[in-house]
Amino acid sequence: MKSVKKKPVPTHKEVFVKRITREILSGKWNPGDKLPSERELAAEMGMGKTVVHNGFEQLAAMGLVYIKPKSGIFVADYMKTGNIETLNAIVNLNGDELGRDVVEAILDLRLAIEGMALRALCLCRSEDDIAHLRSITEDIRDCSDNMGVEELAERFFLWHREICILSGKSVLTLFMNTVHDVSIAFWVKYLRMYGTSFAIERLERFIGFIEARDCEGAYNLLATGIDDYLANLEKQTM
Repeated sequence: MKSVKKKPVPTHKEVFVKRITREILSGKWNPGDKLPSERELAAEMGMGKTVVHNGFEQLAAMGLVYIKPKSGIFVADYMKTGNIETLNAIVNLNGDELGRDVVEAILDLRLAIEGMALRALCLCRSEDDIAHLRSITEDIRDCSDNMGVEELAERFFLWHREICILSGKSVLTLFMNTVHDVSIAFWVKYLRMYGTSFAIERLERFIGFIEARDCEGAYNLLATGIDDYLANLEKQTM
């Protein structure tokens, strides 16, 4: 009988770092805001002051805060000064935990990555590539009624990642993989917002532009889709 691996219990420091990370990336705290003192947070969260101090040092290394001796701890302008640790912090949170600015930045990254792949694929595509995209689109259509929204979101993510693979620009695929988890959260929202039929129809439109070698048509379809998604998110929060 196989033993079931227990999920590791997070340390107090990990709990602290995740909470502050979530609060910063959700927009509760904005760049330049002064955070509560180590003593205040330690008392509020029932942790030792040393744990909080070490947590803030990790957050500083992640590019989310900066520490000014004798002045306090402030939220960094992480979109300008962040690093790979900042990106890891973003993608390790659920899409629902991210503020509007962060969501927009991630979708800008997607447009840059997949937009480049779409333009490259339009120029180099083969008949086999078109047949492959049509095949996986039909597979999504045939299975969609029997899938939960999260499983369906995974299928749509993989379809769009396939654009990067077929483009021949393999590094772009690595970037798509980097934002996989947070992208799934966005796809779940997208499918609930527009419905499966609409989403599949857009896949077919992408294929049509790729088959016609219409680089700008494919790119613009992606760009306008992202803009419309963001506009609808804005309406939902008003």
